[in-house]
Order: sequence, then structure tokens, then C-alpha cells
Amino acid sequence: MPTHAHAGFQLTLYAGGPRRFKIGPHDLAGAPRTSIIIQAGEPHSSVPVADPVLALRTFYLEESTIAEAAASLWGGKGTVAFRNPLIDDAETVMRLQAAHRALDHGSLEGEEKVCVALQRLLRRSATPTGPPRRITGADARVATVREILDDRAAENVGLDELAAAARVSRFHLIRVFQRRYGMTPFAYQRNRRIEKARAVLRSGKSIADAAAAAGFSDQSHLGRSFRAVMGSTPGEYRESYLRESYFRALR
Repeated sequence: MPTHAHAGFQLTLYAGGPRRFKIGPHDLAGAPRTSIIIQAGEPHSSVPVADPVLALRTFYLEESTIAEAAASLWGGKGTVAFRNPLIDDAETVMRLQAAHRALDHGSLEGEEKVCVALQRLLRRSATPTGPPRRITGADARVATVREILDDRAAENVGLDELAAAARVSRFHLIRVFQRRYGMTPFAYQRNRRIEKARAVLRSGKSIADAAAAAGFSDQSHLGRSFRAVMGSTPGEYRESYLRESYFRALR
């Protein structure tokens, strides 16, 4: 691809064949489990290398998104400077890959994973720029976010809406919420949904009814989440509860 530039940041994640990039003075090739980050407005070119089958995922990130993530970590109104275009920290790349896949589902979980992964990327690979800026009052307002998740547990509430309610950035919300309640907004939402599903299952209704009432997309979605939180399947939980209820009634 001839030399060009993007208005925002380009973050390319490799899962297969490499691709050689020329970015300013850097001439390098991305390999599996690595990533290439290109600053906004930075001229670059790229060509395939060796393997004609290229497996990659790409984020195109607005400067405002990077600035928001940077502000959540360090304060400041500016963006960041990445120290090296090649990101070879395997854990960071793995989290970015998982976040990109999760975005396909359009859920709070996916949005949250992107924010957390970007924060890790910036913390490990970037230097903040811009003057300091304090974000105050978040701890008091984050209780509003929990109330929203309590009242609307079965709805697909987005991270943007929750952050707006707390009047902080999405990135800062995740950190403040976790600090106060010991879990992220997604984990809290999932737990509230599991509580609702358990109540439906205890009434003797079907797993499909429980999934629908608690806001899960289908029985499989409920099953995965239920096992992650409870250590058992919805069916096992319902059978155990009904069996115990039967024996209690005989006493």
C-alpha cells in the first residue's frame, strides 16, 4: 500500500501472516501475537511479507478516544505519544484481540473490554502529553451508575450512557466503579442478571424463561454466564433447589 496517513490512530493486531510497515524511520514487520500502532497523521506504507494469507484485526481509533483513555490514567487534555510502533507485549495484544472479538456482539462487555485493553496499552507503551486536568466528584456520582444497573439489569445499557450519568469518561468510570464496588460495571450487571435468573429458576420456570427475564440473548448466553458466576449450569441449579425444596416439604 503506498504512503498515506489517517486522521486517527491505526492499531493492527496480527493473528497470521506478517506485514511489513515503514513508519517514519521505522522499518518493521508485525508477527503473530504482536501489534503495530500508527500515530494519527503519521505517514506510513505497508506490504505483505512471505505469507499471502494475512490474518489481522484493526482498530481505527479517534484521537478523542485515545485522549479520553489517557485522561483516565494520568489526567491532561492532550493525547499520547507511543514509544515504539511495535507492540510485542503478549498479554496486551491478547486483551486487544479479545476486545476486538467482543465488539462483534455489541454489548457492555465488549465496550468495557476495549476500554480496559486500551488503558493497558497506553500504560505500558505510551507517554502522556497535555496539561494536567483533575476529575472530581466521581466517587459520589458512581452510585447513580449502580442504581441504573439495578433498575435496568435486563436491558442492554451501554457504557456511554453510564459514563454520562456519572459525568466522567468511560475509562474513568470503569476504574472508579471497580474501586468502590470491587467489580467492573459489566461484572456487576452480569451478577444482577444472574440473581434475576436464579429467582425465575426457583419458581420452576424454564431456562428459556429465565434467560429472557434476566436479559440474556439466549439459553447459551445464560449458561456461560451462570457457570462463570455460580460454578454450575442453570439446569443443575434449578434441580438442586427444587430437590431441596421437596425434602424441606417432607420434614
